[in-house]
Amino acid sequence: MQENLELEEQMGRVDSRLSEETIMGHLKVRSYDATSERINEEPDICVICQGEYEKDELIGGLQCRHEYHVECVKKWLQQHNSCPICKADAVSLST
Repeated sequence: MQENLELEEQMGRVDSRLSEETIMGHLKVRSYDATSERINEEPDICVICQGEYEKDELIGGLQCRHEYHVECVKKWLQQHNSCPICKADAVSLST
């Protein structure tokens, strides 16, 4: 962890943290419906917390269409402006 912080300092870290207001303005939030969504026998999981989605839990989708628990992805995006799976920008910061 310390090595990562030192490397970021050397490279000139770009602050990509997002406010909760920005995050919630860009998330596509829905309720999880296990009966209609399970295509195969494997459980649908949030790759951030590794927890299975439960019926009626709030799921947040990014523009790249990857989905996570809303609370998990909010915490992630407060530190990183990228999708945990594909690394695509979660929110375009250009003006």
